[in-house]
Amino acid sequence: MKTIVEVKNLLKRFPIGTGFFTALKNVDLAFTEGEFAGFVGPSGSGKTTLLNIIGSLDVPSEGEVVVLGKSVGTLTPKEAAQLRKEKLGFIFQNYNLLPVYTVFENVEFPLLLLNMSADERKQRVLETLEWVGLKEKVNSRPSQLSGGECQRVAIARAMVKRPSLVLADEPTANLDAANSHNILQTMEKLNKELKTTFIFATHDEKVIGYLRRIIRLEDGKVVEDQATPNP
Repeated sequence: MKTIVEVKNLLKRFPIGTGFFTALKNVDLAFTEGEFAGFVGPSGSGKTTLLNIIGSLDVPSEGEVVVLGKSVGTLTPKEAAQLRKEKLGFIFQNYNLLPVYTVFENVEFPLLLLNMSADERKQRVLETLEWVGLKEKVNSRPSQLSGGECQRVAIARAMVKRPSLVLADEPTANLDAANSHNILQTMEKLNKELKTTFIFATHDEKVIGYLRRIIRLEDGKVVEDQATPNP
């Protein structure tokens, strides 16, 4: 299988006062195409920091992180933005939808940054909304949707450009159990049908139950990395 992400001897420090806080320590990992994996651990364990570096939103202090053949620590801000624009999808716990835009416009937004005709954008958006079961909400605004529907719009927005890698940071944190399972089943379906790699950061047991690989972090270190029996 094609390697999507390589993390090599990663160290991440943040300045605090006159010293430093080390958030990640000597992390070595690799992810292949089509994985459905997650960083699991308590708050402060380093999982969101690791997800942000893989997403080129931050850079290593030491070591190297290679995403789709690009070493994120050597990218210029423009190059990092290009990588995110073309190849990566992001799903956040707070949805981050634009409240004045319709569902269609929120999902279309990433495509406006790509060289795609209006007809192509429309077809892609409607197809993606059908995947997540929201085609009938195309003209609604976020304020008219439930939390679960808002998160499905966020998934559609992440998937509309057919990214190679989707990074999901606590995507079920604001959802009840029923909506959480619906969201996770949607992501699992997209992972299997499109071979998109998903990497989560979570401490939600509901999410953990769907993962096919669990990477446990404690105090910035990988303490366990195991495949699960999930089909």
